[in-house]
Amino acid sequence: MAGRQRGAPSGAGRMSEENPHWRSILGAACFIIFAVFGSLVSTSGLIGFIRDDLELSFGAGGFLLSAPFPLIAFFAIAGGRLVDRLGVKKMVLCGVFLTLLGGVVRLSSGDFWSLASGIALVGAGLGLVFPVMPKVVGTIVPSERNEFGSAVYTASIIAGAGLGVAASHYMTPPAAILPAEWGGSVWRGGFLGWALILVAAFIVWQRNSASVAVDLSSESAPAQSGVVYRLLAVWGVGGSLFFNNIVFYTSLGWLATVLMTKGWSQANAALIVSSLPLLGIFASLSAHRMALAVGGERVMMVLCGLFTAVALAVMPAGNAWVAAMGTAVLGLTTNCWFLFCLAYPAQYVEKSQVGQAGGLIIGMGYLGGFVGPWTIGAIRDWAGSFGPGFYTLAVVSIIGISCAPFFGRYANQGRG
Repeated sequence: MAGRQRGAPSGAGRMSEENPHWRSILGAACFIIFAVFGSLVSTSGLIGFIRDDLELSFGAGGFLLSAPFPLIAFFAIAGGRLVDRLGVKKMVLCGVFLTLLGGVVRLSSGDFWSLASGIALVGAGLGLVFPVMPKVVGTIVPSERNEFGSAVYTASIIAGAGLGVAASHYMTPPAAILPAEWGGSVWRGGFLGWALILVAAFIVWQRNSASVAVDLSSESAPAQSGVVYRLLAVWGVGGSLFFNNIVFYTSLGWLATVLMTKGWSQANAALIVSSLPLLGIFASLSAHRMALAVGGERVMMVLCGLFTAVALAVMPAGNAWVAAMGTAVLGLTTNCWFLFCLAYPAQYVEKSQVGQAGGLIIGMGYLGGFVGPWTIGAIRDWAGSFGPGFYTLAVVSIIGISCAPFFGRYANQGRG
């Protein structure tokens, strides 16, 4: 891949070659992003319980699913600038603190708006942690293993998203141990379970990141402020992630409901929807090889957009098995799409600008997570079915193909 053909590594790159613990540090960082993502997406796995308990419409439920994404976008863009200056240790600490604070608010919430506030705080925490991942890959993983590092952390995100949906359903029984004044709402147990997993992940991170003598901030000259924001390719990749996340997070939030209308039980519907991100683990680990087989990243992005659109278009009128197979197709296509967007900064952006570029791409992309779920939920309330909303998502996927030319080339002027 072109991303491996750079010249001599910068100071940050030399640090990665000298550090024998890069695998354990990458693994600990992946555990953090897995736990934070699971905490975020757990709302999707619990939304049925929440709607029944609080007597919410589909539009209101969609708002809860969308609530964290504006803060993910804002804090990811801010975090991308800060991680290049402060380093990842401080950013992880701040991100985990905000995520756990949001978890406490969710657990203790007694009404719609307090629950929405807690969910939004979890999004703020994720926004700070997210830019850490391309920074770790770009500075501590050896440059010849950048594709591997990007694939592993993307797989960790996808695994967190998958288990956030599937496992939360089975974490509900512990709600009985919560204080009586918090009520007997079973969805609180799911939020509690992911908070405990995040605490464990932070302990693992603290033990492994202690092996680094200096913080994982760049040792090379700091990026000039604003340079990344003048790189058209970075904006293009961010736009691509925006369109992908409209589809992915809407599907993650509402597909279980769609599958139940096709005749699947609630438990089986949750299991099928969990394949949406879990198939993405395979997709993220094999996406670069598939891209080489079909003619490059740009061709791969076009194919992902087309197959995503077809799957969305046939699901509303199809039977139960068509809907299940469409979910599996989305699991492969949207996650390949996701992988190339997240891998872009570490492969095609200068090391001193990786954090800012990653933050901008993530920030733009996760505005799509805000737009999609509540919009499609509102369309469902208006139309009486999910059909028009899914046809809209198919059109969004086709529009996303327009961003394919930005992939597979360097963002900086004078490159590739």
